[in-house]
Order: sequence, then structure tokens, then C-alpha cells
Amino acid sequence: MAWEECVRVRAPASSANLGSGFDAIALAHDSFYDEVEACVSPRTASTLVYLESLEGPYAIESGGATTALEAARAILERLGVGGVRVSLSVYKGVPPGRGLGSSGASAAAAAVAVSEALHRLLGTPLPGWEELVEAAGRGEAAAAGAPHYDNVAASILGGIVVVARSHGRLTVYKIKPPSGMHIALLVPGAAPGPGKTRAMRSILPRSITLGEASAYASRAALLAAALASGDLVAAGKAMMMDELVEPRRARLTPCYEEAVAAALNAGAYGASLSGAGPSIIALAGGEAAARRVADAMREAYTPCGDAVGVTARPRESPIKPL
Repeated sequence: MAWEECVRVRAPASSANLGSGFDAIALAHDSFYDEVEACVSPRTASTLVYLESLEGPYAIESGGATTALEAARAILERLGVGGVRVSLSVYKGVPPGRGLGSSGASAAAAAVAVSEALHRLLGTPLPGWEELVEAAGRGEAAAAGAPHYDNVAASILGGIVVVARSHGRLTVYKIKPPSGMHIALLVPGAAPGPGKTRAMRSILPRSITLGEASAYASRAALLAAALASGDLVAAGKAMMMDELVEPRRARLTPCYEEAVAAALNAGAYGASLSGAGPSIIALAGGEAAARRVADAMREAYTPCGDAVGVTARPRESPIKPL
């Protein structure tokens, strides 16, 4: 048996909800990424999981690597492995607190890296995709207060994912991104304070009427169908049909209306908050179009502070060891 196995994994950023797909739809993209290296070695005493290093442009801003550590512990529990030492080295490249799945990316990378290292060292079976998503979701909950499977599923599987939980079972379905799809992102330079995700969930209604539930389900279904069929025009329209979540969060997002209007005027098919914001994601049909939209949103955001306009492509392939 080898004394130690080290595996490094890179996980992409992700944008959840896309307007009408609250807690159900997310897109992985190549705008930013996190990396986690997991080193596993046998240990005769109790299991030890710890952080070896935390680096990258957002290391300080991230406030630690809690999500990665918790995802590693979740994998050990799911596989029934004990008596090992697991050290994690985390590179934070996804801006935290901007709605780009930063905590989910760290958790996703840790779950995959630890499971692969255990497989190489001890021969443990590799978890299935849904098991990895469950474990990473538990890690992500350490930052967000509750597991958000859409972000971690997108980072792990790539592409567009639809997630649903019923009778205690998680189902993840992957959609191939439409051909030619590009995105534009408006990413504010300053992140909101700690607890942003919890705060943005606290303003949402605790209960809704049957009519509201029916309307929301129909719009989410339209968004998923449009994305699956490759119809970017219809997908863009569906992104902007939400009347339940997006309007409430938009009121607390600086320059939201100005940035969305600028995106549409520049040729975007649709725009919405990325996750809980404050970043905004817009769909475009090509690289040049995405660049125009990103620049237009950045210009519109100027009265509210510094921001960058980023263009990206969907990240289609699942994450795997580097």
C-alpha cells in the first residue's frame, strides 16, 4: 500500500436559478474556478481532516475553507472510511459572495478529490454522481446554512443541471448547453457582508398559493425545455418570467434594473441574477455579442460602484482529477 495519495481537482464557477429555476437549475461556466488537492494517508488513530493551505486571489475574502473540509468529511462517512488523515490544499479563484457558486465549487472539488484519492489508496468504490452531489451539498451547507444542490451539481457534472429531491432521494439530470451559447457576467468588485445567501433567502415568502406554485412550475419547465431544445431566444424570455423570487431579490441588488436593461439593449436574449446575486448573468449567441453585453452591463453599473464585465462559455465536461 502506498503511504500517501494526492489528487488535485479543478471545479468551475456556476450560476444557479437562471431566473425561473429557483433551487432547481444551474449552469457551470469557465469564468472562474477553484482547485482542491486532497492528500490521503493511512492513520492508525482517529480520522483527521484538516486544511494544509489556502491560496488564490480570494483566499482572504473567502473566510476559510469550511465547505471543502465538510465535503471531505461527508465523503468519508458515505464510504464508511475511518482511520485516515486527509489534508486539503485549496485555491480560491471563484469570487465569494457574488452568486457564482464559490462555496459550492470548493465543496465539489473536495468531494471528487477525496473520493479519488481514497480509491487509489484503499481501493474504495468511486461514488456515483448523485452521491458526490449529496456530499458536496452538505459541504456547501456549511457556508449557506442549507445544502444547495444546484450549484454543486453544476460544478461536478458540468453543463446545465436540473436537480430535484423527492422522498429523501436526490435526482440530477444534465442538459447539454445549446450550441453557440455564450454568457456575459456582471461581477461587482465588492461582495456583500457575511450571510448574504441567508439574507437573500430570508426575504422570500414562506408559503405561496396554489396558483403561484402552478405559475412558477410552468415557467421553470419552460426554461428547462428551452435550454434542452437549444432555443436561446425562448430560454432568455423564460429567464425573465419569474414573479416570485427574482423581483424580491432585485430590489436589494444595486443597479439591477439598469444593468438588465443595458444587457437587453446590447442584444442579450435574457438576463437574471446569478444565484442570489449581486452578479448578473445574461445569455448571448456568440463571443462578440457576449462581450458587448458584458461591457454594457459594466457601464450601467458604474453609479453603483466598481464591477467587471466577464464573458464565458458553458463548462460542459464533468470535473476530474488533473
